[in-house]
Order: sequence, then structure tokens, then C-alpha cells
Amino acid sequence: MKASVKWLLLLALLITLYSCFGPINQAPEVSLISPEDGAQVAVLASTRSVTLKSTATDPEGRALTFEVYLGTSASNLSKIATVNEPEYTVSDLEPGQTYYWKVVVSDGTNSVESPVWSFTVGENLSTIKVLEFTTGPAAVGVTVEVLQEGSLIISDATDPNGHAKFYLPDGRYDIKITGEDKATSVIYNYDPAIIPEIETLSRRAMTDNDTIPNVQISVTAYPDLELPDPEATTITSDYIKLRVTSDVVMYVAYVRLELVPSAAGIDAVAFDSYEFTTPWLDLTRFNDATVPLHVVVYTPNDTRVHKIIYLTINRSSVPEVTERVAPTGLRYYGWTSDVNIAFYNLPKPIKDVLFKDMPKEMVKELENYKPEHNIRDTNILVQLAWSHAPATNRAGYNVYRSIDGETWQKIGFTTLNYTFDKSVDLIPGQKYYYTVRTVYTDGSESDNSNIVEVIPLDLFKVRLISPADNETNVSRTPTFVWKPVDWRDLSSTPHIGGDPIGDEDITYAYYGPWIYDTAVSDQHIFYDSWTYTNGPKQVSVSFDPSSGLWIRIYPNGFEAPQTEPLEKYKTYEWGLDVAAAVYETDDGLWISATIDYYANWDIWFNEADYFNRFTTGE
Repeated sequence: MKASVKWLLLLALLITLYSCFGPINQAPEVSLISPEDGAQVAVLASTRSVTLKSTATDPEGRALTFEVYLGTSASNLSKIATVNEPEYTVSDLEPGQTYYWKVVVSDGTNSVESPVWSFTVGENLSTIKVLEFTTGPAAVGVTVEVLQEGSLIISDATDPNGHAKFYLPDGRYDIKITGEDKATSVIYNYDPAIIPEIETLSRRAMTDNDTIPNVQISVTAYPDLELPDPEATTITSDYIKLRVTSDVVMYVAYVRLELVPSAAGIDAVAFDSYEFTTPWLDLTRFNDATVPLHVVVYTPNDTRVHKIIYLTINRSSVPEVTERVAPTGLRYYGWTSDVNIAFYNLPKPIKDVLFKDMPKEMVKELENYKPEHNIRDTNILVQLAWSHAPATNRAGYNVYRSIDGETWQKIGFTTLNYTFDKSVDLIPGQKYYYTVRTVYTDGSESDNSNIVEVIPLDLFKVRLISPADNETNVSRTPTFVWKPVDWRDLSSTPHIGGDPIGDEDITYAYYGPWIYDTAVSDQHIFYDSWTYTNGPKQVSVSFDPSSGLWIRIYPNGFEAPQTEPLEKYKTYEWGLDVAAAVYETDDGLWISATIDYYANWDIWFNEADYFNRFTTGE
């Protein structure tokens, strides 16, 4: 009985203590989730952020707080945040840096500490430049996904320049680009450590069939050694050729060594095929180097597949090069044009292939398609030319561009003594430098040629002032007035040279006006003279039949001086035939053309945006 009493007394005591103090508090449990310990982490270049995720539970279900610790040493962590959620995003991390982190979880009474984990931020800055066409415009707001072995690593939308930028760990990746009404583009086997910047295209889908073709590539080294695994074989010959096959018709396929191919720069091309073999590709400008081999294939839908193979080239027979001579006389000729870049700007052979099997309604839709106008719709091209260096052991020329005149980016190779730079990176009003180096058959280069400074001009528009649109009772000998305006704001004066070029240093040139007879087809009157101004000034030209400068073109093409005023009570339209601006230096000239029907100021046929209609009086 005494034992029972003791147990009863002990139970009563426990009940009393529980009622006074509650249950004994148990510590929470915590574990880390991601980044996994030792992980290599890809981050957006814009934020360089990583989200630290953990998980924790409390036996009593109490609310928990999370103290997050981070540092570059496992033994020296600093508290960076106290939060109420099991994840926290830390930004502005250093590329290539290894970080250590842990979480301390508290229920208000007890705290528990997680293990210390580490992760390393990717060190390779990768810029994916996405365009709609070879020379622009930028594809803005499309989705760029970076994948590895089929798993999504990181993604972002392209910025106003069409760029998506990441810091990626070492390794090989696939890049997938998608967007509303866009055909899919894929880059396979992309290595950011070898190719930190890469161009790709995201075009408007031509059909509903957005099938990604299965493109296969085989490589043969001269004379007949097929390479089962080209990346595992050191190539010792001077030439290779490729056999490319696809399960979807390749309406166009481009091949290029070292640089991304396009209609603007290729080593081989094929049209409308399921398979093709290239001619022998010359490797003699490479030695003891890893060289990307690019194969780009478009389907009739403009779905784009870009495959990269990294060739190790160490040729067995390399000539001795004893003299290296830089090219001379480098000069430039540049264009800015506001011709909208659309499908029908593609080369005729490509259009012919695409149009062959397309319904007429679709062809008409494509021909009428124009993107919304903005600065990235411009064609900006720099043509570069120079004098040949001596031919002995010369393989060709490497072309370089710089924004500071010191750090050079290779933008092209050619065996000719001219090439051009397309607009993917060129911004109006910014100064660029160009130079050319002779490249030799042992893979070496000469010093730089002379260096030229190039400043692309911006767009401008022309505002037709008088006679105004739909003006009536206009004089039969009117004065035509117009002025150049900013393309962004038609009420503002253009400043097309940016800060580096003074407005008065740019010459504006106009041909016309042309007066169109709205009643008689193909009957026009035009002012057969050029008008020039230094800087963007208002221009006026009087209709003076006695001057001999006004010419009438009759419907049969016959031309004769216009000696009479305009007809009474008749409706005409007027505009300009050419409106262009030019900036010239000792090294070349740059032209910006907003209207050019025939004079070859522009390299495209450049129509006026509009005409003013007016009606004469007595």
C-alpha cells in the first residue's frame, strides 16, 4: 500500500507541475535543401542572386525564425538576415566564388543549427544575343532557357538589346529560345568558356509546323579519314569536309569555322535539302588551337538548329613563316537605313525555296509583314576594305572591332581584302575602332593595320511642311518646305551623330521634290537638282518653271522641261526622292538614308514614309 501511495503522490506532483509550467519544450529540426552541398550554380548576370532554401519543423508547431549565415570560409560565417520563411535570396554574389552557408532555426526558446554547406557561383559570363534577322532587329522579351542534359538550369527574357546574360559554371549546355508567334531556336553543345558571346535568331514562325529537326553531322579529315568522334580526335590535316543530314528539309544550312555563320559570313551553304556534303574547308589559318565548328540549319518554318563541334587542330605540316606584314590602307563605308527588315528582305534563292510550296495567301501575308518600327529595325552595316598584304604564306585576314581602341574582339575572317560588320552590336552615336591583321598558314597573325574610327549615324525622318497635307487653294507656283526631324519625336530636330559628332559636321542631301499627278498615272514633275545643308536645317525650294530645273516625265517615259505653272484646281501629291545625311572623315564616310528611290545612297530601296496631298487654286 505504501508503494501505491508513493506513486499516487508522484503522479499528483507531475500533474501539478504540468498545470503550472506546461509541457517540456522540444527543439526544432532543420535541414538544408538547395543549393546542394558543393553545387555549381548558374546565376543571372543582372542580379547574381541565389535563393538559399532550407526546411524546418517544430514538434509543438511553434512559429519559427530563420537566421541565415553566409561567408567565403566555412569557419567565418556572418549573419546576413533573420526571416520568417525557410528561404532567402542573396544577390550581388561574386562570379567564380565559393560560398558557405548555414541556417539557425529558433522557436523562441530553443535554437538549432544546420550543417554548413557550400556552393560555387558560375564564373563564365555568357551573353546570348537574339535577333530576328541577321542585321536586326533585336528579339526583345523572348525566353532564353539554359539546359543541361535535358534539365532546365536557368532562364531569362531578353532585354531591349535582345541580350540574355548569365554566369554559368564550366560545362556544355543547350540553349532554347521561344516566344509568342516565334519559331523555336536551339543551340546544342554550347561552351561558355570557349564562346562567351554567341548570336542566334528568333524569327516569326512561317507555318504551324514548329518541328525541331534532328540534324546529324559527320566530319572527314583530308583525304578520307572519317572521324567518329571529332571532339576526341586531334586533326592534323589541312582540310576537313562535313556531311550534314536532317529529318526535316533544310531550306538553308550554313557552315562556318570559328564564327557563327549567316548569309553575311559562311564557309559553306546548302539550300532545300535533306542532306549535303560541303567542299573541303580550309584549316590552314589554325594551328595548336581549339576551334568551334558551327552548323546552322533553318526549316521552312524558320525553326533554327545550331550545332557546335569543338575541333582540336594541330596540323602536322606547317610551313615556316619568317615575315608577317600587316595590311595597309584600311578604310570604311557605312550605312544606316530605316528600311524595315522583314521576311522579304531575305536573299532571293531563299525566298524562292520558301515560296515554292506555300499557299499564295501565306506568301502575300509574309510580303506585307513589317515589324513595328524602332531603332533596332535599322540596317546598320560597316563595309571595310584594305590593301592586300604580300601573298606568301598568307591564309587570309582576321577583322577586329573595339569600343576603346585597346581591347579587340574578332568579328570576321576573309580571304578577300574587304568584308563588312553587321549591326548586331552597333549603336548609333557610339565610337568604334576597327583594325585588320594578316593571318598566316601557321596560325599566327601580323600586327594591326592602321586603325579607323567609325561612328554610326542614327536614323532621321523628313517632315513635309508646305504645302501641308490636304491643303487647298495652293499657289500654282508653290514653295515646297521640309525639314529633317528626330525619328522618335517628329517635332524635334535630329541629333544623329550623338555626342561625338557636331550637328554642323553632318551634311544633309535631298533630291527633289517630286510632284505626282494623281489623275494621270506615271506622269510626274520633279526638281532635277540636289539641295545640301550643313546640319539639320529647314529647306525650301520654289516651283519656278523658268529656272529650267523642273522636269516633266510623261507616261511614255519622255522627259521635257516644265515651263508652265501647275494646273488650276488640280490635286497633286509631293515628296522627296532622296533624303540622306553623310559624315565624312579621312578614313571613310557614313550615310544615313531615310528616302532613296534610285541614287544608291542606300543599299536598299528606301521608300518615303508618306506624301502630302494638295489642291491648287486659281
